Amino acid sequence: MIKTQAIGHLGNDAIVNDVNGKKVINFSVAHSTKSKDQFGNAINHTLWVNCSWWTDKTNIVPYLKKGTLVYVEGIPSVDSYQNAQNVVVPQLRLRVASVQLLGSGQRSDNNQPAQTIDEPVDDLPF
Repeated sequence: MIKTQAIGHLGNDAIVNDVNGKKVINFSVAHSTKSKDQFGNAINHTLWVNCSWWTDKTNIVPYLKKGTLVYVEGIPSVDSYQNAQNVVVPQLRLRVASVQLLGSGQRSDNNQPAQTIDEPVDDLPF
């Protein structure tokens, strides 16, 4: 089995879908890195991970808001789609096994970081 771990910010608010009577939470995570090109110019690289979390534990959804910093781990797969310019674009997908909220990036009134919430999955079908 291959397991992938990612830390990044949510690109949009998570949504819950019902598929054949089962709940799935869908969200995307952006992981950004910086490097320099051959001329020394800064280049930003962003890798998007499309996440699907099959769980009935939907109480975490109100915390999965755009910009929230999360740690996710699960089983990866690669897919592709054709964009509006007819270019085939690869995309990384993750069947999530666990999610941990690392913070919203916002500070509370007393200038403390946002609370961390851990929500592991114990009910995977395999």
